[in-house]
Amino acid sequence: MPRKCPVFHNWRIRMKKQKLALCIAVAGLASAPAFAQEAEAPGLNVDFYGHINMAIMHADTGEGSEQYIVDNDYASSRVGARVSTDLKDIDLKVGAHVEFEYQHNPSNLVTPDDRSIKGEWSERHVNLFAAGRYGKISIGQGSGAGDGVTESDLSGTKVASFPDLALVGGALRFVDGSNIGPTLFTSVRSQDFEARYDRLRYDTPAFGPVKFALSQGYKEDQDITEVAATYNTEVDGLGRLSAAIGYSTKDENDAGKRDLDTVGGSVSWLHDSGMNLTAVYSNAENDSGRDSDFNMLKGGYRTGKHSFTVHRAEGKDFNPATVDAGGATVGAVEGSDVEIYGVAYVYQPVKRLDVFFAYNNFALDADNGDYDDVNIAMIGSRLKF
Repeated sequence: MPRKCPVFHNWRIRMKKQKLALCIAVAGLASAPAFAQEAEAPGLNVDFYGHINMAIMHADTGEGSEQYIVDNDYASSRVGARVSTDLKDIDLKVGAHVEFEYQHNPSNLVTPDDRSIKGEWSERHVNLFAAGRYGKISIGQGSGAGDGVTESDLSGTKVASFPDLALVGGALRFVDGSNIGPTLFTSVRSQDFEARYDRLRYDTPAFGPVKFALSQGYKEDQDITEVAATYNTEVDGLGRLSAAIGYSTKDENDAGKRDLDTVGGSVSWLHDSGMNLTAVYSNAENDSGRDSDFNMLKGGYRTGKHSFTVHRAEGKDFNPATVDAGGATVGAVEGSDVEIYGVAYVYQPVKRLDVFFAYNNFALDADNGDYDDVNIAMIGSRLKF
């Protein structure tokens, strides 16, 4: 629901000066057409939004047990705004999208030795867009075409059961008898393409239930190209179906000899009864021998304000580096196979509030080393505004 400018003022004064300046600059660019063509577009549509997502996390590893107060990185705390205006004479909507993340104690970074991590602002989206009958073009920092392709989910538990499960507890380690081992974050990932980067993106208009997207850009010095297709529909008597598939390629060095190619997708089905199934798959491969796979299957039930799911996920051949207690690299895992079993429950008493619980057991099997399981439980809440 659109917010008034005083709300924007309340949060923007807390931003770092450079972030504030960038936000104002982009918003100013978006508003320029409105003033230049006041008769045709006398006003702006401004939509402010955000959420705070905090949880208590309990982790049990081979190094012992510990509790943490964290920002749930399955949906990190953030604020943002979409500013747009309609150019009616040419049937075009133009605008800007800005979004910044602020995390205190990110759930993917905390460790027993670093339980308190000072929060800081980081940009997620800073881009301009134009949308009309022939689709939408956006330019700037934002989601690539493949971002979210592995995240189709109609279960109602996405805030507690996200495909990239290592975003909660990711800095914790699997350890063996020598107290060395890899972190969860390097051992298993959902490989959801290249997320957000500086790009030019084109989204087609809908062809029935199908949409296509293409993006070209770069992250640091790595060129990225992504393509994706999404499918969303409702079938009488069968419920809703949401699916996506994508492909990306990234130059991992200047010579372009180690291109990383990623392919993946997801499908989620919600029956009218509340029963639901979700499946995810991705593969990432490069010229230097990497060939890692991820898959996830989730089933559940949702009724009224309650959603419950169980899931099983697996990450194969990530072959991560092993580190000692001080963080120094001491080797690598060979033939890694991580299995994850978990449950999630979400209660939504009102539209803007989620109360959730999640539990995951991470088990690493490898050709070298015998590693202890990692168990992580989390209970928390997300408040949207």
